[in-house]
Amino acid sequence: MKKVIIPDHYDYIGVYLTNKCHLKCDYCITAHHNSNFQYEQIKYLSPGQWIESLNRFVLPEDVPITLQGGEPFLYAGIWEVLEGIRHKIDILTALPSFLTREHFVKLRTLEWNKRKAPYPTIRVSYHKGQHDYKELIRRIAELQTVLSIGLYCLEHPSYKEEFIEVKQFARRFGVEVRQKEFLGCWNGKLYGTFRYKDACIGKKKGISVMCKDTVVPIAPDGDIYRCHSDLYFRRKSLKLGNVLDEGLVIKDKYYSCDNYGTCSECDVKIKTNRYQIYGYTSVDIKFPGGGHDEQEIKSIDN
Repeated sequence: MKKVIIPDHYDYIGVYLTNKCHLKCDYCITAHHNSNFQYEQIKYLSPGQWIESLNRFVLPEDVPITLQGGEPFLYAGIWEVLEGIRHKIDILTALPSFLTREHFVKLRTLEWNKRKAPYPTIRVSYHKGQHDYKELIRRIAELQTVLSIGLYCLEHPSYKEEFIEVKQFARRFGVEVRQKEFLGCWNGKLYGTFRYKDACIGKKKGISVMCKDTVVPIAPDGDIYRCHSDLYFRRKSLKLGNVLDEGLVIKDKYYSCDNYGTCSECDVKIKTNRYQIYGYTSVDIKFPGGGHDEQEIKSIDN
């Protein structure tokens, strides 16, 4: 299959191996704005299809393939994928209880996990009430003898203070812990630091905007979408193609969108890029008239 060139300034390739998850968080970002993503029946690509299609990607410097979901380790073929993809790989996971160090050490190679990055390349999410952070930290400590792995605590407004406890416990085991900003609504308040003030209010604003994203979200069936909102809502009519398409091209262009207001928070938040430089936002939006007149940095965290 012919090569697929990802534009140099793109920052993220997100591969959703599965939409299933073993956790039941009532604030899951995939379900924001009443998306049904995590419950849809989606036909998964086989490991061989993922390997063949992703290996033809030509990636920007220091951009890995990021495996996620759902929970990527619930995809049975993940071990074959890890051995077969020739790119560096990051993984976003909640570390299911069945996962052990032995699963990794018996792989043919761990080269996919070895790259210079200013953060752990396997990022384990801790969600209070879904698992025990002490058990999670002990398991990460065992895994970090062979992997680049660390713990990310969601800064949920109902248990912000717990981060100090988690960090102190993790220090005993030499496990790196970072905070992850909570995004979305909780008890009637919207949390997050956003570049576009009305982008994720949960309903369409009734305007047509022009968007250009610098991420490539790929669904479990290989469909490529313009943004995470299109992915979570599975707006098939707006997809850019499929990783199995022989003539697939990732175009660096603006696309017209009538769904402004139901954007995914992760696309419009102000965050760090792959070099951990703060101030990056995945998407650039042009409003009616062609300008950025509604562009605004807005922090709503209290």
